[in-house]
Amino acid sequence: MTLGFRMKNSTLTLDHIGSFDRIFTKHISNAIDAVGKDRLPTLLIKLIKFRIKIDAAILIIYRPESKPILLNSTFKEKRAKLGLNNYINDTYVLNPAYLSFKKGETRGITKITEISGKDSIKSVHYTNYKIKEARDEDLGFLTEGWPERLEEISILFDLPNKEMGELAIFKKKISGFNKSDLNTLQVLEPLIYSIFKNHWSTARQNIICEKSLSNKNKRYDSFGENTLSPREMEVAKLIFEGHSGNSIAANLDIAITTVKSHRKNMYKKLGIGSQQELFSRYIDSISL
Repeated sequence: MTLGFRMKNSTLTLDHIGSFDRIFTKHISNAIDAVGKDRLPTLLIKLIKFRIKIDAAILIIYRPESKPILLNSTFKEKRAKLGLNNYINDTYVLNPAYLSFKKGETRGITKITEISGKDSIKSVHYTNYKIKEARDEDLGFLTEGWPERLEEISILFDLPNKEMGELAIFKKKISGFNKSDLNTLQVLEPLIYSIFKNHWSTARQNIICEKSLSNKNKRYDSFGENTLSPREMEVAKLIFEGHSGNSIAANLDIAITTVKSHRKNMYKKLGIGSQQELFSRYIDSISL
């Protein structure tokens, strides 16, 4: 039996990518079994790598009015991971895939070169982001730390709650993607989309809650880091946890007068005058 998917003007079959052999079937089975579990994104990327040689891949969720959620990355080098972090926290708003998401174009397969606008790189809008001009790159720029000379294809998935998934795959430009690769992706896309859409409907709430908690924990740990001394930050955390002055002194093995001195200095640096204002400042920081 031949399994095929109806496209706009023709029917593509799995003959385009070879026989539906036992190993590939096992990859699909593993992915289906992992729906709703943490390992699913890794298995989806493995499924693609079984049919197409790629050098890297990332899986991201875009959401309205929020930073993207990174679900998986195969980037190994420290600098590449830094570049990806800069992208998630800063330059994603410049990416053609994100701009497609903002316009409501949330399903399909595309080469980034086909939707990038290199001429806009010199606009003032771009000067506020962690990028450098690179005319030989697909976008005309590179996020700081991002690996150079990579060709990218994005597979976009429309999702409920006005969200979009992007599975971006990369090849070094020296080899690049060919027509056969694109045909393969066209055949695989409905399968990958179906598996991932079911996964996200199951895993979404837990992942978003975990990310939110993680971000709040980071903001808790870093509260006042650019203003307070390390010891003052420790005092602030113990206050947030409900410790009294005597309890703080006992926990830090310092005198109660030293606690009062740290508290006074802390209030002055933060421009506040009471513990209530300190709590308000903390609540505001974790609500961002």
